[in-house]
Amino acid sequence: MSVPPPPDHATPDHATPGHATPRRGTRAAVLAVTLGALMPGLATTILAVAGGDLAADLHVGLGDLQWITTAYLLGLTASLVLAGKLGDRYGRKRTFLLGIAGFGLTSLLIGVSTPVPLVIALRTAQGVFGGFLTTNALSLLRASVPEPRLPAAIGIFNSVQGLSIAAGPLVGGAVVEAGGWRWTMYLNVPVALVCLLLGTQALREVRLRRSAGFDVLGTLLLVLALSALVHALIDAPTRGWGAASTTVPLVGAAVALAAFVLVEARSRDPLLPLSLFRDRSFTAGSLLSVLAFFALNGGLFVVSLFWLQIQHVPSAGVGVRLLPLGAGMLLGAVLSGRLIAAVGDRWSLLAGSLLVAAGLVATSTATVGGGYRPLGAGLALIGLGLGLLVTSTVNTTVGRAPVELAGAAAGAQQTAGRLGATLGVAVLGGVMAAATGERFSRLLEHSALPADLIAALGRAGSTAVAGGVAPVPPGADADLAHLITHSTQTAFVSGMRTTMLAAAAVAAAGALLALLVPGRRPRLQHPHRAPSRGDHHAHLPTPTPGA
Repeated sequence: MSVPPPPDHATPDHATPGHATPRRGTRAAVLAVTLGALMPGLATTILAVAGGDLAADLHVGLGDLQWITTAYLLGLTASLVLAGKLGDRYGRKRTFLLGIAGFGLTSLLIGVSTPVPLVIALRTAQGVFGGFLTTNALSLLRASVPEPRLPAAIGIFNSVQGLSIAAGPLVGGAVVEAGGWRWTMYLNVPVALVCLLLGTQALREVRLRRSAGFDVLGTLLLVLALSALVHALIDAPTRGWGAASTTVPLVGAAVALAAFVLVEARSRDPLLPLSLFRDRSFTAGSLLSVLAFFALNGGLFVVSLFWLQIQHVPSAGVGVRLLPLGAGMLLGAVLSGRLIAAVGDRWSLLAGSLLVAAGLVATSTATVGGGYRPLGAGLALIGLGLGLLVTSTVNTTVGRAPVELAGAAAGAQQTAGRLGATLGVAVLGGVMAAATGERFSRLLEHSALPADLIAALGRAGSTAVAGGVAPVPPGADADLAHLITHSTQTAFVSGMRTTMLAAAAVAAAGALLALLVPGRRPRLQHPHRAPSRGDHHAHLPTPTPGA
């Protein structure tokens, strides 16, 4: 099924050799897309510390709170690849600015809304617009920045995006304390206005002209597959992997994904060209995005719980303690451009994976009464490694793709990272629950508590205890409360150690995958057209002049 394109997009355009973007224009373009990256990054984590204020203001329980938080991720993940295709077809600048405007508007509407279903729907729409601006920001960089400066530009973009994600809890805590959770949404409005003004002036339009129709069926299948998969992964930690609410969406996602691959293989103008995955660098880079964010998000989820529930650090304090992660990401992103230029993507990916693994091992040494130093050092190593990894994975996927496939490549790379993050929280959350529950049960068995009480408390091992909450029964005396609290803390730290080591093993596996990336070589050529002799720019499209 396809929809014919507008008449003025009927034929392909190609660039003439020697076209270059002025250095001043390049800097302005990088500033415009980097500023746009602040909003979706902050939105990913800024509500992490606003649960109490949200619940009190909207009168909701845990289930609604989870959906308010994760609806954004659902909309974002489902829209990333589609956003790249829309940008290629209707203009990357136009689609990027639409994402900026839509993100700012939905943020304003969320801030003034009270009905919970409306808030959840607007958070989903906010995620969709976030996908529009994130994917097209990367493809605009790919088209606007000369190739020698592209890794540095990608590094700046990723460092700002990473810092905004890491700073979300810190900013959120301060904003919630000062004015309530609604101001975490209002904060996006002035940023969106500034970005719109800057982007309108600084960005040049890039639009690809194609004769084929729009891949409607492929779009529907991919959105269905990603939405069902993300829903299942969000639901699994609370409902269980065997629950129908988890297994049915997983099966549906698998069927829709298989159908999507078949449709794309036969489409004249596919939403996601499968030819991209024939390139070893692109496939390895996409998989490394999954592994990196799997290890990072799954691990950070546990570290944050450790500080909040075991060491009783205030929410704003948790944000401050995460700052070495952001600082490391910034340093890694700044260094990545030079490192890639000096030794190539393969060794930058390898070094990044090993640094993340080393940082996760360092965080596994945390103790109940221990100090901050090992965790701070571990977070700095994780951030440094992630700064190298993210820039290098973008460079091996988006940076090596021809400009006419940059939208699809950016969407695929961003989707891989988001799925990895969601999968990491779900799977490593399961590891945490199992390891904590097993340790808590063994501690109770070696206590002098009655068997019936041990059985009752043991059932809380993989639920409350894995969340750092001591299941002290009502009316318990001080000695019993102390024993259960001590056992909870000991079991949590034991489970945290197992979980962080599992995350480190996943990151180390990424180091092996990095070895599959070839050394320096020219970027991918368009699968349907070879460049003419002596013209290495022949596959680049001519940017359509935009307002």
